[in-house]
Amino acid sequence: MTKWLASVQSLDEAKALEQTLPDILDLKDPAQGALGALPVAVVQSVNDWVAGRCQTSATVGDLVMKPAVIAEAVVAMAASGVDYVKVGLFAAPALVSCLQALNRTFSALDTPVIAVMFADQTCDLSLVSLIKQAGFSGVMVDTATKNGQRLLDHWNETELSQFIELAHQHDLLCGLAGALAIEDIDILEPLDADYLGFRSALCDRRQRTSRLQAAHAQAIQQRLQQYGLAC
Repeated sequence: MTKWLASVQSLDEAKALEQTLPDILDLKDPAQGALGALPVAVVQSVNDWVAGRCQTSATVGDLVMKPAVIAEAVVAMAASGVDYVKVGLFAAPALVSCLQALNRTFSALDTPVIAVMFADQTCDLSLVSLIKQAGFSGVMVDTATKNGQRLLDHWNETELSQFIELAHQHDLLCGLAGALAIEDIDILEPLDADYLGFRSALCDRRQRTSRLQAAHAQAIQQRLQQYGLAC
């Protein structure tokens, strides 16, 4: 079943979705980059408000690919009580060695960690096996540069299908995001990803740093319900 994720930047935005809670309520600060992090206290306040009515996730920021930096941020964010912590894998010479060094931290952590790859950077699908070995529980593809281009401007349906199939072969939760629009659902839903992630499509004039509009979230949920796959 393809589920959906909505990214919010505050408790007020989360409350705006009270009548349209997504499968995963994602916490991030869109003004601070692709995966800008909110303070742990803010994330915890939203997670407490959700009170188990849906799953929650939170990003740890656009971090350098240094295992000690990532491990510290992940452990701190996991303490907020969210169901998943998301870590961006940015193009860097040390990316592979960084992944290899994270296994000890992730294997000792109760909270599942999701790796975020970026379709608009060097995105080698061979990383998926390393992501699994590093102890991640899932992988998603997003866009690093938020310039209005959508995921489908970078990867076609065949490439996305290969990514999803490879993730599932490695028993990883698999998500698709990247300035997705409501009309992208008709293309992406049949590919059988575990979830689709939305932020800009929820906001006024598709400006991801603008305030979330509950009516847009309702429209996305209704579109998914046409496939009988959203609660």
